[in-house]
Amino acid sequence: MVVGSGPAGGTAARYAARRGLRVLLLDKRKEIGVPVQCGEYVAANEEVRTIFPTLTDLEDLMEAPYRVRQIDTPVIRIWTPRGRHYDIPFRGFTVARDRMDQGIARQAVDEGADLMTETAVTRVRGKEVVTNHGTFEGKVVIGADGPRSTTARSVGLQWPVSAPAMSATAHGTFGDETDMFFGNLAPGGYAWIIPKGDCANVGLGTWQHFRGNLRSLYDRFVRERKFEAGKATGGYVPVMGPVDRTVKGNVLLVGDAAGHVMATNGGGINVSMICGRIAGDVSADHVLSGTPLVEYERRWRAAVGGPLAEGVRIKALADRFFGNDRLLEAAMLLLGRRRMGRAIRCQRIFLGPRAKAL
Repeated sequence: MVVGSGPAGGTAARYAARRGLRVLLLDKRKEIGVPVQCGEYVAANEEVRTIFPTLTDLEDLMEAPYRVRQIDTPVIRIWTPRGRHYDIPFRGFTVARDRMDQGIARQAVDEGADLMTETAVTRVRGKEVVTNHGTFEGKVVIGADGPRSTTARSVGLQWPVSAPAMSATAHGTFGDETDMFFGNLAPGGYAWIIPKGDCANVGLGTWQHFRGNLRSLYDRFVRERKFEAGKATGGYVPVMGPVDRTVKGNVLLVGDAAGHVMATNGGGINVSMICGRIAGDVSADHVLSGTPLVEYERRWRAAVGGPLAEGVRIKALADRFFGNDRLLEAAMLLLGRRRMGRAIRCQRIFLGPRAKAL
């Protein structure tokens, strides 16, 4: 049983079904992927291999995102509070996120999974999953239902530390750089412009302790850049990495529900799909041969845990400067382009013995 048909849940269902399991994939939305609540940015396989070098078979895993690829973005342009910018070579591309999610769900169905939409889960208790369309049973329940996961709450697993974000599509002429803007225009977070050809995904996210009005920050960002943006959608994004525990009883957490997001850049699609595949495979190993479900925890941490933990350390250090644009400007000047590139990839920014936080 998989709760939530985003990239993580759809991928988990796909790989569990491929192994011959009977899989029920549930999603509360009428149309999968709608509304879009995402920057719609995917790291290219070449970058993913650099960040997570033990991964294999990325072409099979990432087939659906590549099928709806819109434009390639070879550079992430990082802007300081005073308007200085650093161009970081980073290979990625943009997608139509709704079509991507629908494509992954379709792959799961093609592998044999059953899909139910407009099905909201209200509680998980043991093998029972209670929904607005009745109660279903599953030997394994995979919670892929976002950072405010009903699955996690039902079984007493913690939610990831998350922060609000808002985005919309803006029409116009854009280049191929992905822009990230730091400073008090987005306290503790950043604003972004992610190009998609004749339009762009424009958005803004803040740190969880921000107590102001996110809508006013977003509207000002859009207004100052004279964007013709459509209706914005908002949600929560994990900002401090994975939760301490992603397995309890017969329940696994994956994707945003587990905090599978790179803390330094907010990227979650690639990591969620990597961990979704692991969740599907471990579920199959458990049902078919009795492999303990805690093996999921070991496998995903071995695959992606190191860089995700380093991203959290970098984010915690950066948070010391985010409240003051002058200090943030100086810190970014000190880091320079090379170290910012390492930070974006969740790699240690100071080599040698690990530096203590200031």
